[in-house]
Amino acid sequence: MKQILTTFLTLFLLTPYLHPAEKEKKEEEKSYLDRLKKAYEEKVESGKKLYVENVEDGKKLYEKNFGDGKELTEQTKEWVKEDIENIGDWEYKIVAFGSKASTEMEKELNRLGQERWQCFWVEPSGKEKVFYFKRTKKSYIQKIPAGDLLRIIGALNLE
Repeated sequence: MKQILTTFLTLFLLTPYLHPAEKEKKEEEKSYLDRLKKAYEEKVESGKKLYVENVEDGKKLYEKNFGDGKELTEQTKEWVKEDIENIGDWEYKIVAFGSKASTEMEKELNRLGQERWQCFWVEPSGKEKVFYFKRTKKSYIQKIPAGDLLRIIGALNLE
């Protein structure tokens, strides 16, 4: 009985020392989750910043061209027509990456992502890879208050 108890206690006490990798693995997983959470929060903040910048740009453009019942200029009418035509349209960009290091390529891809470019295709071309990106064209129309937008569209239809 004493021998069984000694064997049991020895195995029980030595197990953490026999498998230290499991403890390290749990710490790595924890740090990975923390890193993932941090990366997610950074992307959310980046998205919020980009949204705020676009809203501010739209407000400035609106005030300059339409604020306080201003009469629409020909330039403004042309801009509004073009902006309405661009709603739902895509812009495309093609980028070839040669022998760049993966960290450099990652930085460049992140920069493109912050500019709202989405990669939809990658194809090899010799020793380089060609990335195809797309994004929706910017439209400030959605930032204009509905009442003013109706006034603007009404002015466009009078022609």
